[in-house]
Amino acid sequence: MISQVLSAMRDVDGVHGSFVIDKTGSLVGKDLPAMFDDAVLTEVGRRITRLNEGLTASGQDFEHCVMRFADHKLYLRRVPKGFLCVLSTNGVNTPALKMALTLTSRRVDPLIAAPEADTATAVLAAARLSTAPPPPPVPEPPKPSESARRQAATYRGHRV
Repeated sequence: MISQVLSAMRDVDGVHGSFVIDKTGSLVGKDLPAMFDDAVLTEVGRRITRLNEGLTASGQDFEHCVMRFADHKLYLRRVPKGFLCVLSTNGVNTPALKMALTLTSRRVDPLIAAPEADTATAVLAAARLSTAPPPPPVPEPPKPSESARRQAATYRGHRV
């Protein structure tokens, strides 16, 4: 179903195809030429997730991003449950692409399975199946003394 929604992105001149990843970086769906296999897109998904974490570390939201390469552009649009990614030529009609991104992101987002819900379901199912008691808590290591901290805070004889 997602690939049918994504196929509409190719109506914009210069768009090679698109793919969708969830918040964890897992590939959800794609509409790209065969040379882009799932393993490559899964690795790209992980990198997009790390990029998102880096850009949102300061507390600001990451909505969209354009990555320019020699002959292509990769447009990233954040949707509530993941990312819509579009690969295009450098000469793509940008206003038409932005409009198509907006329309497609609205249609794609409900089709993405929420990774948090899947994780919570898996954790609950594992808890039901597990009859062993939980392991005892690991005690915290002792805190270093003030003199030990001072010694640890030097590098080549200089305080850091």
